[in-house]
Amino acid sequence: MNEAFSLPSFTISDYNIYRLDEKIFWTFIIIGLVFCVVHAARRAFRQPIPTKPTQIMPPAKFAGIKEMGRYTLFQRIYHWANTAAIFTLLFSGWMIYRFRPLFLLEGTTSEYFTWHRWGVGLLLVGIAFHVIYESFVARDPNPMIFSLTEAKKILAILKNFFGLSRFYPLATKYHPGQIFFHWAVAGNVFCLILTGFVLWKPLRDLLPLSLLGLGWDFIFYCRVLHGFFSATLIASLMGHIYFALFIKKNWTETKSMFTGSVPLQDYLESHALTE
Repeated sequence: MNEAFSLPSFTISDYNIYRLDEKIFWTFIIIGLVFCVVHAARRAFRQPIPTKPTQIMPPAKFAGIKEMGRYTLFQRIYHWANTAAIFTLLFSGWMIYRFRPLFLLEGTTSEYFTWHRWGVGLLLVGIAFHVIYESFVARDPNPMIFSLTEAKKILAILKNFFGLSRFYPLATKYHPGQIFFHWAVAGNVFCLILTGFVLWKPLRDLLPLSLLGLGWDFIFYCRVLHGFFSATLIASLMGHIYFALFIKKNWTETKSMFTGSVPLQDYLESHALTE
């Protein structure tokens, strides 16, 4: 007689098991660090300059303008709210998994799980407002669309980085690397949300797992994948912070996440303007 189908309860007390192997976790962190070090070493000898001539004189509609708008107020609020949500999730997730105590902080797993849920709530609210804003409020075409043209630019940048080509493309509003990073992190966060919903029992009970024949093995792999995508997200954020804070030519763009604009002449050095 076959055993009756059942899903595991998987309570908070089980959070110290069924996780990504620490060696794999730290491998991704090391990869992130190595990437930053290699990039810094390469660019210490030669900073890229766009091959195409930049516009010395901006289009007529930009005449007399000294500052170039880059981020709207909503985009800046969303960025920093999202930052708060992500770091809350990473911190509380670390304390739940307990690879190592962080800053000798104490607390129970349930307390950090409460912080984790608050982080999820802030993240989901931010994403909802972001989708509504970009879909129904923003009037300009979305500059974050990842097209074949942007993919070719990234390939050209890689060839330039490894010394295989002297060509370096001129960016539009956003650097091709920023566009790629945006969608890579979006996909990463989506996978974290999906696997997190499966792991959290109140939401898992709403999913048709039994109808799909998904039992303990599926939940086990979701826990491993949740740790995997957490590690890749941390590695990605390390690269993001490196490019924002440790690359001098990016400082004006980093500052614009507070002010909303960049000096027009700085913008023209590596970006194209259109009418």
